[in-house]
This record gives sequence, structure tokens and C-alpha cells, in this order.
Amino acid sequence: MKITSNNWKRWAVPAAGSLMGLAVVFGIALYQFGWQSRAAYYVSRVIPYPAILVDWEMVPLHVYLSDREALARYWAFQRENENVLLGIPDQEEIRERLVAKLIAERVVRIWARTRHLVVTDQEAYLEWERLREKPEGQEEISAFVQQAYGWSDEQFIERVLRPFLLQQKVKAALIGEFGKSDEDLEQEALSLVVLAREEGADFGALAREYSYDATTAGQGGDLGYFGRGALEPALEQAIFNMEIGEVSDPVKSSYGFHVIKLEDKLTDEDGVAQKARARHILVRGFNFDEWVESQKRDIPIFRLVR
Repeated sequence: MKITSNNWKRWAVPAAGSLMGLAVVFGIALYQFGWQSRAAYYVSRVIPYPAILVDWEMVPLHVYLSDREALARYWAFQRENENVLLGIPDQEEIRERLVAKLIAERVVRIWARTRHLVVTDQEAYLEWERLREKPEGQEEISAFVQQAYGWSDEQFIERVLRPFLLQQKVKAALIGEFGKSDEDLEQEALSLVVLAREEGADFGALAREYSYDATTAGQGGDLGYFGRGALEPALEQAIFNMEIGEVSDPVKSSYGFHVIKLEDKLTDEDGVAQKARARHILVRGFNFDEWVESQKRDIPIFRLVR
């Protein structure tokens, strides 16, 4: 039978219509009923269904499904680990964390593109080798990635290392553009030390006015009572070596510089301080997480998955 142009059109048009109809029905099952399966994953690799739109850029559905399965597997793996003391998130929390992560990654990628920032293959694989350079690290890390996430080395590099390295590049660029140097922050903290040590100074009022710690600033910088091991080592060492009522010199942590006033110490029967109560004023520069949130407020974001 000879296939003519007209015969081809008679068969092709209905076939295309049927395929489009199937795609629509499949899409309804995915979005309306939250259908998730291996079939959904494989079909979404062929048909570009979006999971999230960030500034009209698509986070593919198959990426969302793959990452969600990997995270569910990871937390199931951790549930069997007796050394894990942190709470295990439920499926809803895993899903919400993943959506937030994917949106943040896309925000970073969009900004990086405007500054021509990229992570090269060499950078990604050098970081991977750095992680594995400890004795027996190669087998241990690869085995952990496979067991915990179900990923190959290459999948881990693409889904974890590359986004992390790009975020670090963006963070460094933003700090250079908007942030302050450690020297500037330390000088700012020193000026607050002078104010806090003045006779009759109200440390709580200074914390409310100047502290960058959104959690404690409203309470006058009050950290409450805490035991040893609750804070970073530099902060703990400074606080437990202070006298009640003393105001510290600036103490550096991963958050920035802290000016601390010791309010109280509780000792054990041997006279060793085990708990302390303190107030602090945090001086910090550029905050990356706040920047991400501000970017999210300024661009259209559409979440299509539940």
C-alpha cells in the first residue's frame, strides 16, 4: 500500500490528537490527584511537566519526583540509625523542605546567570575528590550515597555538589557586593562594647536597637538559661569564663560578632558552672537566607505540586 501525503495526514493528525489527550489526562492525574509512581517519573522525563515555576523558569517534575524519592529514602535510612537524635520529618515536611530547596536553588541559578557565575566540571569533581581524600573515604562515601539516597556518584555530584558550589559562589559575590568585612563588623561590635560598659547602660535596650538576631532582639537579647554544649565553642568558652554582670569583648562565631552580658551562672556541687543565662547583641553582615527570601518576594513563583 502506497502511503500518500493525504493518507499520512489522515493518520498523523488523529494520532497527535490522541497523544495530546493522553498528555492532558496524565497531567490531570499528576496535578489534581498528586499521582506519583515510577511511571509518572518516566513519563515526566519525556513530557516536560513542570513541578514549580520560578520567575517563569521551570523546575521539571521528574527532578522533583526523583529528589523526593531520594529524601524519603534518606530519612528512612536515618530512622534505622540509633545515633540520630534529631526528629525524623514526616512525608509532608519532607515535601515542604524539598519545595523550598528547589525554589532557592532556582533563585540562586537565575542570579548567577546575570553575573556569569558557573560551576565547571573540574570544580565539581575536585570538590568530590576532596570529600573522598580521607583514608577509605572513596568507598565509604560512595557506599553511603548509594545506601542512603539510592544515587550514583554522578547523581550526587549533580543534585548536591553543583548546587552547593554555585550557592557558595553566589554568596561570596553578594558579600563582596553588599556585605561588610570582618574588620568593619568587629569595629561596629567594639563601639557597642563601649556603650554597653558605660555606667547605667541598659544592655537590653541596646540589644533591641542594634542586634541583628531577630529571634532574641525583641527580648533584649535574652538567650535564657542554657547548658554546656548548647552554643558554639567560642561563645561557650567566653560565657563560662565571664563574671556575672560582665560585658565581653566581641566574640566571633559563624553568625558574626557577639557582645555578651552574663546574667547568671548555675554551678554543681563542685562549684563548676553547668548552666548560664546571658544576653547578647549580634553584629553581622550580609545574610544569605534573608536575601533568598527577598528574591522570592520579588519574582513570580507558582507551585504546581502538592
